Amino acid sequence: MKNAPLWRRALYASRGLRSALRNEASFRTEIMAVVPGLLFLAWLQPPLIWWALVLVLMALILAVELLNSAVEALADLLEPEFHPLIARAKDSGAAAVLVLSLTAVAIAVMLLWRHFQGAG
Repeated sequence: MKNAPLWRRALYASRGLRSALRNEASFRTEIMAVVPGLLFLAWLQPPLIWWALVLVLMALILAVELLNSAVEALADLLEPEFHPLIARAKDSGAAAVLVLSLTAVAIAVMLLWRHFQGAG
C-alpha cells in the first residue's frame, strides 16, 4: 500500500523479515554468522571505526540477501520452469551476496592481522 503510515510500512517490513527467517536458509545462516561476528569484535576490541565498518557490512549482507530472495521469488512466480535469463538473474543475486561475504572474511583477516601485529 503506497503512502501507508509509517507504522504500517514497518509491519510490512517485519513481515518480510519473518518470511525470510522462516523460508530462506541462506538468510538464517547469515543471521547465525552475525553472533560470532559480534563476539569476534568483542574479543578483539577494535577501535569504533572497525565496529562501524563490520556492522555496516553485516547489515549489507543481510539486506542484499533479502533483495536476492525477493528477486528469486519474483523470478519463480514469473517463470516456474528453467529459463537461462532467470538463472542468470538468480546467480547474479547470489554472487552479490558472495562478494559481500568474501569482503567480510577479508575484513576479519585484516582485524586479526591488526590485532596480532599490534598496529592501528
